[in-house]
Amino acid sequence: MSNSCSSALRLVLFRPGVIGNDTAFEAQAAIYKYLQQHYGYAFTIVKSEEDKYQDEALPIISIPKKAWKASLHQLGIPKLGSANQYLDPIFTQADGIITIDPTAYWQGLLAIAYAHQTKKPVWFDASRTVMGASQTLTWKWQRRFWMRKAFYQTTGIIVTVPKCIERFQEIGLYDQVIAPKFTIMGHPVDTKQFVPHPKQSEQDGIVRVLVISRMVPEKGLLYILEAMAPLLRSRPNLQLQFLGRGPMRSFLEAEVAERELRENVIFLNPVPHQEIPSLLGVADLFVNHAVSTGHWEEYFGAVNLEAMACGLPCVLTTSGGISYAIREKDVAVFVEERNIIQLREAITRLLDSEQERCLMGTRARSYVECYYALPVIAEKYHRMIQRGFGDNRLEDSGTNLRY
Repeated sequence: MSNSCSSALRLVLFRPGVIGNDTAFEAQAAIYKYLQQHYGYAFTIVKSEEDKYQDEALPIISIPKKAWKASLHQLGIPKLGSANQYLDPIFTQADGIITIDPTAYWQGLLAIAYAHQTKKPVWFDASRTVMGASQTLTWKWQRRFWMRKAFYQTTGIIVTVPKCIERFQEIGLYDQVIAPKFTIMGHPVDTKQFVPHPKQSEQDGIVRVLVISRMVPEKGLLYILEAMAPLLRSRPNLQLQFLGRGPMRSFLEAEVAERELRENVIFLNPVPHQEIPSLLGVADLFVNHAVSTGHWEEYFGAVNLEAMACGLPCVLTTSGGISYAIREKDVAVFVEERNIIQLREAITRLLDSEQERCLMGTRARSYVECYYALPVIAEKYHRMIQRGFGDNRLEDSGTNLRY
């Protein structure tokens, strides 16, 4: 479709209560900015007043929580028909709506209901590969009926990896009507921004192993520290860097002090997303040891691909969606979750061979350029939207259900 055709499309990104900087959404936002620049789309983000997300390149509307809470019944079911001074003008002016997973956030269910009522296309994105409490009998019997209606009324469902689709099947939300709505689309990487840099180790001789993560138990940070502790003691030129925030930071700091490794382990304060490439670029090795729990696993792992785009060799687990996001041989090293011996051995092999680090980093960047470079993902997103506006699925018999 030409720029002139796309320029008329005004799309609302309805994400109140679940949007912030330093999240995977910042990678997604690159798609919207690309489409605005190349095809003339007009995207507007709708967030709650308490959400702190900022982006000068995208118009943002902040609404009070009551604006969307008031349009939901006690069980989260949309109640339509009454005027909403905040939402009505926003949805009325939009040509289409992109929202969030209704099985995880009732705000998404509300946006889908609005779109269906006004006969506008609507998509939602989903990255969760496990649901935890949502698989309880209460959810299945009280809410699945409304979710099925929403899925039928949705134009398209954007998932990051096939395991997201498997999760929907497990909770009874997959059939011949829903199946064609799925599009698998991972998070993009701006490979013009995330590029290799000269290694700082070439200047000062200090080899840096970098970890960028939320500091929570499921990110496996203690396993990384445990695996690297002997290496840090035996290699005076080795440094482990943790970048992130979260409740586990104080615990890790105490563990580092207990092991007398404070000179070898550095805790970096979080930085804006645009500063991440420079930190990745000068490091020598990237480690992410996400571990699966009963209620969480790594849904995609965007930072892994950003590290790969910077030419970093990566040592990872296959938690959740990682094994699909990185699906070619020899572009990263995988170890078993919680296997400290394997993790230490993998790190040691790469530390011992600068040549292997360089070769793997080169292969890693080529992989990202092929599968997840911003133009690759954004063009696929563009084609999906165009199909949606020309699609007749909204007229399917399954969408005649009413709230």
